[in-house]
Amino acid sequence: MLIDQKHADYMRTKAHPRQLGIPLSRWGRNLIACCPFHSPEETSLFFYDALGYWRYRCLQCGSEGDLVDFIMKSRFNGMDEQSARSEAFEFLGALDKDLKNGQDKEHPWVKEVGGEKSKVLECFVRYCHWAACKSESTAKFLEARGWTIGQAQLYGLGYYSGDPEPFISYCMLSGLERHQISFYLDNLEAYHEPRLTIPARNSKGYINSVYGRLIEDNENTHTYVTYASGSAVVPFNIQADNESPIIVEGFFDALTADLAGIPGVVSTMYQELNINHLYKLKACGAESFTIILRRQQNRREQELRIQNYLKMADQLNMNLKSIVLPKGESVDRFVRKNGADQLLDLIEQTDVDTIRSHRRSMLLQDIKENFDTAMACPPEQSVGYTLNTFPKLSKEIDGIQSGCYFVSSHPFGLKTILLSSLTLDLIQSNPNLKVIYVAYETPRRQIFDRFVSMLIGESILTVRKQNTDNDINQKITDATRELMGYVRNNRLEIWEDMPSLDFNDLLKTFKPELKDHPNLVLVVDGIDHLKITDRPELPDIHEKRSTVMLDLYKALDIPIFLGGELIDSNMGLLGPRAYLRDSDAIYWLTEKEDGLTLTLDSKRLGSSRTYEGKISIDPQSSRMQEA
Repeated sequence: MLIDQKHADYMRTKAHPRQLGIPLSRWGRNLIACCPFHSPEETSLFFYDALGYWRYRCLQCGSEGDLVDFIMKSRFNGMDEQSARSEAFEFLGALDKDLKNGQDKEHPWVKEVGGEKSKVLECFVRYCHWAACKSESTAKFLEARGWTIGQAQLYGLGYYSGDPEPFISYCMLSGLERHQISFYLDNLEAYHEPRLTIPARNSKGYINSVYGRLIEDNENTHTYVTYASGSAVVPFNIQADNESPIIVEGFFDALTADLAGIPGVVSTMYQELNINHLYKLKACGAESFTIILRRQQNRREQELRIQNYLKMADQLNMNLKSIVLPKGESVDRFVRKNGADQLLDLIEQTDVDTIRSHRRSMLLQDIKENFDTAMACPPEQSVGYTLNTFPKLSKEIDGIQSGCYFVSSHPFGLKTILLSSLTLDLIQSNPNLKVIYVAYETPRRQIFDRFVSMLIGESILTVRKQNTDNDINQKITDATRELMGYVRNNRLEIWEDMPSLDFNDLLKTFKPELKDHPNLVLVVDGIDHLKITDRPELPDIHEKRSTVMLDLYKALDIPIFLGGELIDSNMGLLGPRAYLRDSDAIYWLTEKEDGLTLTLDSKRLGSSRTYEGKISIDPQSSRMQEA
């Protein structure tokens, strides 16, 4: 039922589990005891203060209520409800004056500056807590995450429908004015989607914000929002008197670890850890901290981030342990799969970081992960992306793998046709793959026509106007729809020339892409026309271009194809040394009397000549494939 404000005030100032005279143990941020309400007794009774006052809940038998209910049920169970309740209130009042160390009876939101805000937020949390019990969508969402409503309520998780009027009516009954609600819950009217609500408290236990998490993900809305503007540097689940906090990234990472009994787990709420987070933790007694991160695609960037954390820890005279979980793992999944003890053992066995020890531990993790990845790939499975129209090439190189590849041809125009053929093959052969095709030498409209032409096997001139043959018109329509489907499903993008780019611009563009599409391939047709605005220390323009693309490849760790000009001579392939030196492999297509020949040369794959094969070209569409 909904709790009235007067009752909540009394429970907040009068009642604490230590008044009950039962053995209590700390469990995460909560207290735990043996449940006396079912047999045999087991340690499943939680005391929690998620609503701003203490309540109890047994995760086995489901018994729940506030401390008055606990006393009524445990001490005065034989009496009628009104008498039992009166005795329970008297019991709490009688013990209140005997509490050791005393308690400040002054109301917490009177003591605290801006205490009226706590009053409004706690009212919102109590309302959402009640609403969660009535919401089937909340129960289904939590069940998918491995949670029950009972477990979620230990942390004040609730449900908000997006309609503020029922909550406002509840507030009126609790003595709150409408203007107070709109002032302190200043984002309540901005978000109208049903959300899971998550209260965030400061180290004193007062709510400083309430977060909302979408129950049904929607690409057009924010997954996480805050209903009340407040400090963004208070770590979620922060607690006083915590010498060695464990910092994780997500809400459920912190909540699942705390539910498992791991003490002092806080979350940065998907923000980058900064010095202000550490100041808050240090004020709560932290002398060291452990940060547990999810494995990022860009390992180099993640190492630099951890080195920055080391500098912040040194600045505050704190010790740091950093742990990067295996790919695809999170603290939430790790604890559910392996248990709390294994995570605590992992932390215990991890050495305190220094610059040198950090590099060593990261290297050891990389070696193990590299081995695990290799052993998880069956012998018959291709490591890279398959090419159905180039099966021999695909077999020789074990699929298109991460690397920087330079593509050229003689005559020069054939390299564009080869890149277009490879692009279509990659998209059609790998359903989860996305290709970004950057056309520096060809207008985008011609790229459309070329792809449609290759899809139907007709001349590029045929697709540019209506045909007298209706069957061909239907093929053009179907191929155009197929091409539009790739674009609509975000599997193909075609970019035209940009006025100027530098490495940072490219990285800012591609990092969100890679986050949404881990299977990403970049094709740059016309590297010789890429305008570079950084690298002033390199006088040679080819050196600049090659260095930027090489840095991009190292940062993204994806296949990158670069189409540019090379020359074949008696001394072999000649061209800008940077391209020949920095590329993982050179794809060279040459036209001879007996037809087209594609060779792949790479010193990094064990031998210089990795592949050589005959290529056929469709006389109508010019699409290439192995002969």
